[in-house]
Amino acid sequence: MSPAPEYHFGVYALIRTAQRVLLVHKTRGPYTGLLDLPGGSPEPGETWPQTLERELREELGLTIRASGDFRPFVVHARQSSGGAQIDFRHHGVVFELALPPAPPVTVTSPDTAGHEWFDLHTDDRTRLSAAVRAVLGDSCRGL
Repeated sequence: MSPAPEYHFGVYALIRTAQRVLLVHKTRGPYTGLLDLPGGSPEPGETWPQTLERELREELGLTIRASGDFRPFVVHARQSSGGAQIDFRHHGVVFELALPPAPPVTVTSPDTAGHEWFDLHTDDRTRLSAAVRAVLGDSCRGL
């Protein structure tokens, strides 16, 4: 008997330098214990930019204006970070940001426990969520 399907839609930020990406430590859901993109689900009546602005305040203490293009992504995960069999469909949109004008601060939200600048060339890529891998695409080839 297979587990019940799960679905999630979220709005996320890709904040990067040439070789580093700003990620959050997930504390719940199928990516628990992994590094994931900052962001989350829209609240009723929120636009994607409003969702992203709120989530970045909640998870990183950043105040930004999100205007421009959001790029879609789709992930179908069959295994949770803990190794359990799942059927998780994760759809989302990502907005690329330059370095924030102010550095992120350590914030603990219901879904996250702080942040980390992840080095794409030297850090352990097995710590990345499936969503990060999907969004980074070619940057994560060979993982």
